[in-house]
Amino acid sequence: MIQESDTATLDVVATALRMEGYRVYTLTDKNDNALDMIERHHPKIVLLDCWLSNYSAGQISQWIKAHFPRLPVIAFSCDNQIEQKYRQFGFDDYIKKPFDLKVLYKVIKKHLPKRRKNHRVVEPA
Repeated sequence: MIQESDTATLDVVATALRMEGYRVYTLTDKNDNALDMIERHHPKIVLLDCWLSNYSAGQISQWIKAHFPRLPVIAFSCDNQIEQKYRQFGFDDYIKKPFDLKVLYKVIKKHLPKRRKNHRVVEPA
């Protein structure tokens, strides 16, 4: 599941993951609630933009962890200090923007449960 405020970035990330065979669910910061989306689709990982307008990404990460403690939540941020701050907000890892697709794939694979060959399931919001 990917929640991203910038629609261009959301489209690029979703397309890149789909091209790798992942099932992707997308969410902007203006539509559906992240917890509702997680309950509906049972994603294996969440990519969460750190600059959402309605709530802080830290709040959303903490809500997700309170309800789904084993679900990896990855910060997606252009904050220069994200590598020092991501754990403070309850994130499991981070991807710094601008990002390289190799880094995106590496971080996602690191946090996904082991799966059978030809059975990729990543469910960003």
